[in-house]
Amino acid sequence: MEDREKIIKEMLMAEEYEKMVYLTNLKQMVREMLIKEKGYHPEEIEIDPKFPLQLSNCNTTVSIDFVINFPPVIFMIIKCTSSALESYERYIIAFARAIKDYQIPYAVITDGKKARIIDVINTALLGQSIEEIFSRDEALRRLRDFKKIPYPTKRIEKERRIIYAFEGIKCPTFNPKEG
Repeated sequence: MEDREKIIKEMLMAEEYEKMVYLTNLKQMVREMLIKEKGYHPEEIEIDPKFPLQLSNCNTTVSIDFVINFPPVIFMIIKCTSSALESYERYIIAFARAIKDYQIPYAVITDGKKARIIDVINTALLGQSIEEIFSRDEALRRLRDFKKIPYPTKRIEKERRIIYAFEGIKCPTFNPKEG
């Protein structure tokens, strides 16, 4: 019985390790694309930024893969995933609505080929491939008319709880230090 448990544990750890390596490579590829193809400056791209998340009964810290910053505004957030893009759509919309005191206007989920580019404020799908992610020039054009719009106070707790729930399920089980 112990051998079987050991084999299952090793298989799970190998899967988790492969996923971790894939996501690391995916994030590197996305960052390079944002800089080389889309024209963003490296200092405009934050990698794995942390944000405080305050719920009615607890506080925690959450992160997202990328933030495109044009101070004093976060223009776009990006989540990289190896699983179905649609499964992260509700999470990234909640993140964009509730993590700041205004709604971050655009959110992207990508696997490196496909992407879901979302207009958060209007809850509209704007594109479905990584090539359709806004260039820096297009982002700056879109920001000209941008006004900070807070998400309704009476509904923000729900969005924060969605973020909190997703944060709980995305924790990797593999610890490279444990082998």
